[in-house]
Amino acid sequence: MAPYTNLPPAIVEIVGTMPLPGVGVAREMIPANVQTLNEAAVNAPDGATLPDALNRRLGSVVVNEIQGNPFQPDVNYRGFTASPLLGTPQGLSVYVDGVRMNQPFGDVVSWDLIPRAAIASLTLMPGSNPLFGLNTLGGALAVRTKDGEHDPGTIVSAQGGSYARAEIGFEHGGHDGRGLHWYVTGTGFRDGGWRDDSPTRLGQLFGKAGWRDGANDVALSAALSSASLAGNGLQEQRLLARDYASVYTKPDVTKNRAVLLNLTASHRVSDDLLLSGNAYYRRIRTSTLNGDLNGDAFDEDVKKGLINRSASTQTNAGLSAQASVFGVTAGAAFDANRADFRQSVQFGDVDPERRIAPADAFDGDRAVDLTGRARTWSVYATDTVAVRDDLHMTLSGRYNRTAVRNRDHIDPGGGRGSLDGDHRYGRFNPAIGITWSPSRQINAYAGYNEGSRTPTAVELGCADPATPCKLPNAMAGDPPLKQVVTRTWEAGVRWTVGGVHWNAGVFRATNGHDILFVADNAAGFGYFRNFGRTRRQGIELGADGRAGAVALSAHYTYLDATFASGETINSPANSSADADGNIAIRPGDRLPLTPHHVFKARAEWRITPAWSADLGMLAVSDATARGNENGLHRPDGSGKTAGHAVFDFGTALRATPRLRWFAQVDNLLDRRYATAAQLGAAGFTADGTFMARPMHSTFYAPGAPRTIRVGLRYTFD
Repeated sequence: MAPYTNLPPAIVEIVGTMPLPGVGVAREMIPANVQTLNEAAVNAPDGATLPDALNRRLGSVVVNEIQGNPFQPDVNYRGFTASPLLGTPQGLSVYVDGVRMNQPFGDVVSWDLIPRAAIASLTLMPGSNPLFGLNTLGGALAVRTKDGEHDPGTIVSAQGGSYARAEIGFEHGGHDGRGLHWYVTGTGFRDGGWRDDSPTRLGQLFGKAGWRDGANDVALSAALSSASLAGNGLQEQRLLARDYASVYTKPDVTKNRAVLLNLTASHRVSDDLLLSGNAYYRRIRTSTLNGDLNGDAFDEDVKKGLINRSASTQTNAGLSAQASVFGVTAGAAFDANRADFRQSVQFGDVDPERRIAPADAFDGDRAVDLTGRARTWSVYATDTVAVRDDLHMTLSGRYNRTAVRNRDHIDPGGGRGSLDGDHRYGRFNPAIGITWSPSRQINAYAGYNEGSRTPTAVELGCADPATPCKLPNAMAGDPPLKQVVTRTWEAGVRWTVGGVHWNAGVFRATNGHDILFVADNAAGFGYFRNFGRTRRQGIELGADGRAGAVALSAHYTYLDATFASGETINSPANSSADADGNIAIRPGDRLPLTPHHVFKARAEWRITPAWSADLGMLAVSDATARGNENGLHRPDGSGKTAGHAVFDFGTALRATPRLRWFAQVDNLLDRRYATAAQLGAAGFTADGTFMARPMHSTFYAPGAPRTIRVGLRYTFD
C-alpha cells in the first residue's frame, strides 16, 4: 500500500486495511465515528457515481443536486459541504492517496476528476481533525487507490440505461517476483440527462506503477480527466410545476481538463523508525458558458439576457515528509498554488425556450481578470499513548501558515473595486481524544479537536455587500475576511451483539467567523461575509449485520444546524426584508439546506449463491431554502424543501464464474422531490414569457425521476 504521507499511522491502518462491517483494532484507536467503504461498496451498481455511493451508504451524508448534473452535486456531511460550485462555503477536505483534491480557487471539489473505478477503499473521518490540514472543518474523505499487487487481473465492464446513459470501463493490474507492480483503469461515460439540454461527457484514465520490497515502497501514479458537464441549476417553482424536466435558462456548461502526478516513497530504517514522503503536481483547466437573465433589464431598455464566459487555469504542487519513531509521527508539508481566472460578459437575446443567444459579435470585454497565489507551510505531530491495556489517549496538533496574494489585471493598485490584496493567516490547531475498550465487544470514545480554513481568492473577491456578484461570473472589491475556526466535541460508543455491529454518538461543532454566501436580489447573486458563530450538533445511530442470507444496515442522524449568534444581513431576495433589504438573523435560526432528520437503510438478500437482490431507502426531513436565513414561514409552503423518501432496487446475477450481470432501478416509486431550494427574483411568468417586473419566488433543485440501468462485468483472470 502506498503511504499516506500526511496522515498518522492509526489513520493509515484504517484507510488501508479495515474491513467492513466490523470494529477492528485500528478503529478502536480512533476517538471518532469513522466510516469506511471498500471497493465493492464504492463501485456497487446501486451507486451511479461516487457522490451517489456516498449518499446511499454513509451515515450523516446528504447530497444536494443544485447543478442538476450527476457529477456536480453538493455532498453534505453533518452540515458541512464539499461542492464543485464556486461560491459554496467548503467545510470538508478530500484526499486521494494523500493528495488534497480541494482546488486552489475556492476549495471546490470536482467529483468528475476522481477516478471511481480506481478506488480500493475510502474513509470518512468526522470532525475538525487538524492532521488533515486546512478546510477540515466538519470532516475529511480519504481515498486509497488500487495497485497491481493487491488488485491483479483484467476486467471489462459496460452498462446502459435511461436517458441515453452509457458507460464502458476496463481495469488491468499485475506484479512480478521482483517487487514491481502496475495498474491501469479507464472509464468512458455519456448521458443525455433527464432534464432539458443536460448532456454529460466524461473520460478518465488512471495508472500506477511501483516497486516494493521488505523495507522500501515507491509508487508513481497519474490521473487524466476530461469532462463536459451541462448542469442547468435550479428551476423556479411555477415553471417546475408546469414541466418537471424544464430548466430556467440555458446553456450552462462546465468543461474540465485535469492531470495529476503523485510520487510516494517510504523506507523502513528499523522496526521502530519509518521515513516517508510524497511530491505531487496538479493542473486543472476549467471553462464555463452560462446563459442568464440580465438583472438590469427589469429597469432599463436593454437586452434581457447575458452570456457569461469564464476560463481558469489552476496549478498546484507540493511535497511532504514525515518520520514515525516509537509510535510518534512528526512531519512537515508545503503547498504552492496559482489560479488564473478570467471572465467576460456579453449581451444576449432570450428565445421562447429561455435559451440565451449572443445578441452581437463577441467583443471580448473582461469583467474579471484575476491571478491568485497561495503558499501554505505546515508542521504536525501525533502520538497515541497506552494509559492502560484498555485505555488509549491520542494527542495531535498541526500549525498552518498561509499567504494569499491576489492581483487584479483590470483594476490594479488596491482600493475599492480592486481585487488586489495580500493576506496572511496562521494558526495552531490541537486535538485530544481517548478510547476505552472494557471488553472485546465494547469500545467507547471521546475527543476534542480544532480545525481552520483560510478565505480563498474567490471569497476575498466577492465580499462587498454593496456590490454583490454571481459566482463564478463576476467579482468586486474585497473587504478582508477572517479565517474560519471550528471547535468540535464528539463522544460515542461502538459495540457488537450477536454479530450485529452498533454505534451511537453525539457531536457538536461550532464555527467562529464562519464564511457564508448571502443571497441578494436574484437567484445566484450575493456576497461572502463572516458570521459571528454557527453551530452544527446532533446524534448519530447506526447498525449493520447479517441474519442468514440477508444483510441489513441502517443509519439515522439528527442534525441541529443553526446560527449561534445574532446578525443583520442585507438580503433583498428574502421577501421579509425591510425597505433597505435587511433581515435579522436570530440565534437558533436554521442554516439553509440542512435537514433535521436523515435516515437510510439497505437490505441485501442472497437468494442463491449466484443471485442477489437489494433494496435501499433514503429519507430526509424538510430544509430551509438559501436566502431564507431567518426561516420565516410562508403560507404557500415555499422557502424550504419538503421532506421526502426515495427507494432504489437492484439485482445481480453471476452467470459464470467470470461474467456478472446487474440491473438497477433508482427512485423506484418515481417520486417527485427537491434536494435544495433558494429564494430569488423570477423573471418569467408561469408560461415562460418574460415579465416586465420581477417577483419573489423560490427556486428548487429537482431530484431525478425513475431511472433504469443494466450492465455486465467480465473478469478475464
